[in-house]
Amino acid sequence: MSSDLMVRDELLRRLHADPALRAVREGLARGERVLTISGVHASGAKAFLLAALHSLLRPREETVHPLVFVSADEDLEALGEEVRLFASLIGDTSLRLVLLPAFDVSPFDGLSPHPALLQQRAHALTTLARGEAEIALVDAKALLLRTPAPADLLRLDLRLGRGEEIAPEALVSTLRTAGYVREDPVREPGQFSWRGGILDVYSPSEPAPVRIEFFGDEIASLRAFDPESQRSTATLDRTRLVPLREFVVSQEEVKRWSEHLEREWPDPQFAHDRKRVRIAAQTGDLPHGWEFLTPLTRPLTSTLCDLLPTGLFLMDDAARLFAYLEEFRQAMETRHEQARENGRIVLPPDHYFLTPTELMARMAERPRLELHPLGRPSEFLSEEAPSSREIAWRALSPKSVLSPTTEWPAILTPRPGALTFLVAHSKPLAEHFLKLLAEREVPVDLFSPSTSDPPSAFREDAHRWPLTILIGRLRHGFHLPSLGLLVLSQQDVLGDEPEMPAAAPSRERTRAAFLSDFKDLKPGDYVVHVDHGIGRFEGLVQLTAPDGIAQDFLLIRYADEARLYVPVDRLDLVQKYIGADGHPPRLDRLGGTSWLRTKARAVRAMRDLAEELLKLHAERKLIPGHAFSPDTPWQAEFEAGFEYELTPDQARALEEIKRDMERPVPMDRLLCGDVGFGKTEVAMRAAFKAVMDGKQVAVLAPTTVLVEQHYRTFTRRFAPFPITIAQLSRFCSRAEIARTLRGLEEGTVDIVIGTHRLLSRDVRFHDLGLVIIDEEQRFGVWHKERLKQLRHRVDVLTLTATPIPRTLYMALTGLRDLSVIQTPPPDRLAVQTLIVPFSPALIRRAIERELERGGQVFFVHNEIETIHEIVHLIRQLVPHARIGIAHSRLPERELERAVLRFVRQELDVLVTTTIIENGLDIPNANTILINHAERFGLADLYQLRGRVGRSHRLAYAYLLTPPESTLSTIARQRLAALKEFSDLGAGFRLAALDLELRGAGNLLGPEQSGHINALGFELYCQLLERTIRELRGETIEEEIVPQITLRLSLRIPEAYVPEMSQRLHIYKRLASARTEQKLAELREELKDRYGPPPPEVERLLLLGSIRNAAISLRVRAIERELSHITIRFADPDRVTPRQRRAFLAVHPSAEFTSDGALRYTIAAQNEHELLLRLRDDLLLLHAEAYNSSGTGDMRRGRTR
Repeated sequence: MSSDLMVRDELLRRLHADPALRAVREGLARGERVLTISGVHASGAKAFLLAALHSLLRPREETVHPLVFVSADEDLEALGEEVRLFASLIGDTSLRLVLLPAFDVSPFDGLSPHPALLQQRAHALTTLARGEAEIALVDAKALLLRTPAPADLLRLDLRLGRGEEIAPEALVSTLRTAGYVREDPVREPGQFSWRGGILDVYSPSEPAPVRIEFFGDEIASLRAFDPESQRSTATLDRTRLVPLREFVVSQEEVKRWSEHLEREWPDPQFAHDRKRVRIAAQTGDLPHGWEFLTPLTRPLTSTLCDLLPTGLFLMDDAARLFAYLEEFRQAMETRHEQARENGRIVLPPDHYFLTPTELMARMAERPRLELHPLGRPSEFLSEEAPSSREIAWRALSPKSVLSPTTEWPAILTPRPGALTFLVAHSKPLAEHFLKLLAEREVPVDLFSPSTSDPPSAFREDAHRWPLTILIGRLRHGFHLPSLGLLVLSQQDVLGDEPEMPAAAPSRERTRAAFLSDFKDLKPGDYVVHVDHGIGRFEGLVQLTAPDGIAQDFLLIRYADEARLYVPVDRLDLVQKYIGADGHPPRLDRLGGTSWLRTKARAVRAMRDLAEELLKLHAERKLIPGHAFSPDTPWQAEFEAGFEYELTPDQARALEEIKRDMERPVPMDRLLCGDVGFGKTEVAMRAAFKAVMDGKQVAVLAPTTVLVEQHYRTFTRRFAPFPITIAQLSRFCSRAEIARTLRGLEEGTVDIVIGTHRLLSRDVRFHDLGLVIIDEEQRFGVWHKERLKQLRHRVDVLTLTATPIPRTLYMALTGLRDLSVIQTPPPDRLAVQTLIVPFSPALIRRAIERELERGGQVFFVHNEIETIHEIVHLIRQLVPHARIGIAHSRLPERELERAVLRFVRQELDVLVTTTIIENGLDIPNANTILINHAERFGLADLYQLRGRVGRSHRLAYAYLLTPPESTLSTIARQRLAALKEFSDLGAGFRLAALDLELRGAGNLLGPEQSGHINALGFELYCQLLERTIRELRGETIEEEIVPQITLRLSLRIPEAYVPEMSQRLHIYKRLASARTEQKLAELREELKDRYGPPPPEVERLLLLGSIRNAAISLRVRAIERELSHITIRFADPDRVTPRQRRAFLAVHPSAEFTSDGALRYTIAAQNEHELLLRLRDDLLLLHAEAYNSSGTGDMRRGRTR
């Protein structure tokens, strides 16, 4: 065999020669309708078979397309990742694969499916209807589901190209019908905005949102843009806009539903549902579960079989599949009867599902492959159908060729003639394997699917192919003797249990740092004027001066109904008010002295805080500590064992921590990040580094439950290494505690994880080097004192799940060593949030659905007196559920035991008050029901809801409320806020911010929280940063922003930017832009988003340049009377003779007056020319100021 024969070529040769696969190809070519392939059991082998069949059948013109894999119990997303991996190995790097899930609710639950699931189904169905999918992975239940006709699906699946014609109004109408929501700016999939000739839209099928610019009805340009910056990033030729749901409905159709129900369902028991639809017909708000009302006016006549007239179906374990579908259809009949008994308007199951018999009839004439692990014939066909021919294709476990005693890396040594592959989860781990095996002289290569020339070559001397490492995800390896193929998963080699991520491409998005940019400002919100204090924003108003010049102003109302009109060019003085406790502030008195006193008090308190922090910071630098050694090879091996790549924030935090540890002074670093953002992985790497230097590590957690969680995580992660880990808490026996204490003193325990028990006097360490503290703010005063003493001797890393606002992080830089992880895990799905009236039937359905998929449920009921009634109700509704209870009046041990049982999955439902700590990470709990949701604040709901949705599973939050008729006015207002929250609108962002501010209060202490409330958060941070800089001895010159009165019309026309919130946002950015670069970027962004700026906006941008030049010259005011300009300087003495001479050379009639003013005349044809000349005159003075100070020439090109 020649040395240049490549692995891919060899694999393809073996696939073509394989007797079983050849028999499949020949059988299909002869027209055999049913072929049974026996012996395929492992999911990895199924994925490889799909990729192989796709490769082998694709070249044949008569081959049916696509391959449709139907399974009752496969994880389709994980299987899809594996199919893509093997397809790239075989040579197809652009496989068109779709997943078709079934609905996550039944048509009889009165609930809508999860939006992410609706998007996935709509994308799959439209792609299949167009004949563009090569492989479809289908949930068995979806095979029974009726679907809209192919023509209806394709009507909303749009392909747009540059130069094509389509009426923009018609496109906007189609997007609304397809489920898109109008939102400006567009940031998330499913949103669009329309601004006079420019349409922004974010289709789930595209990697980024697209900006479509029209010239009349012609598409003049297509550009991808960044959803954060809103700037265009690439020019496109074509784009695809897919519908967000398979069902579409118009307002007229909802009215017809209402009429139909009034006529056909008149019984009193159905009054509630009739009312829901009637209100929807009047308001346009679709009711929960509206998707399943569509057959009222448009029967669903198609099925998946109709979308795939030439598809080749692969039925996974066909006999079991048929039994499963029978059970499912029977369950739907039962659900339908229960719903009718409960007074719900529901159509019979036949409107939504085929019967298994009907499905059999449709499948009987189709060619089909049936997979069977044991080779028994299928009962899937009717008696008239011909019996299937069985083809054996044995896929064995890797254990069949690996001895249980074989140790790594001997496992990976290639066997003669065999093709051996190892699948590593990440590039760092793959490179680590590559290095280790190369050191042991094991022939090994790293496969890259992007190259057309894979590297591996046959070793003639050893009759061996090198081991080939693939980067991807594989749950279980397999051995195919007929192909001489061994594929090993990471689990087969290292024994870890990987969790498959969501299949969507990772879209890493850092939470934007909070700035008061006015995007979410609405009338009634509180604002802070730097000079006048806290008032209430009343709106953006236009005032016209006596000379007819119109200008926009921000109207703020103060105490005693006093009003302040702030010109839009001075919005840099105004910030949105956000306090630390969420309570509304008291309005200040316009012109009073209380605001000045409030600011002075806060600055004094800040100075005290900053002095204390600076003192501690300086003291710690003088204390000698242990300087840890640089990373060892074992450290690299430990870090490579992490199954995901670190996010940029994690990598930066780890680098900062290691740098601190390697310094000869004790580390004291705070690591902030939300639950599930990867703090523990960073902490474990620091712990490993300490142990490698012969030091011990203590991990402190505030509760036994968190100790248990950390102990499990550390034990699993450190398993491949000879490191001893122990735990110390009240749930340990006396013997275990004694053994641990002895091990700590003798040095045989490397890492101990415990509660405050670790701080007891009887705990002695042999050589403690690192203390990791989780949620320090939750320890008591005595414990904090003990921790303060520890900080002087050993390195301390403190973890907190309370997020810290970035503005505070910047202000504290240099005082506290802070690391912040703001990047969420890749592909975390949004939690579907439903506001529904309290209903026992709905509670039963929600709990049963979560338990059916092996998950767990939180039920939050915040009244201890009645919590046992809820437990009793759930026991009646779901008798088979294992239910636990948690509230603050339980004895501490009993409370901890209940939560621990839930963490260990010994309970299905935990009925709890809000006591359960936010630090818990329970990925298996993905449904939460919150009773009396109207009594909670937005931030509390945000935090509660965050307890679910921590895995790649779809998650649900049910906000249960009383009937609206019984609610007070305040409760109704809260419900309105909840509706905004559930739509992930502005309320959601403010709730997240509210939590960050609580974090700020926790970090700085209660006294500083009071000052945050008094000043508003943004002004507090600005003053704190200034105070710290002053204490460090920096010279701070107060910025003077000039009062500019030019008697010009300065406003953004509504025709250019229609939405008030966006105009406010642009005004704010204009007023805050302090450099020419910022102004130029803003101009480009406006041109990109809204088209060429009109003259009014160009004047505003020029005014920004004038203001910035005036600030650098310390100009106090600029005034204009007709053609006469007066410039007043704050420090007239700083205007040098050289500046005066240069200015008089250009303007001989100009006058520098004794009171520090410059007066001269500008002759201009129009307002734009006036602004240009004024800007250039200021730049002339600015340039001469730099020349006279010897710092170089900054003169700009002059426009005359």
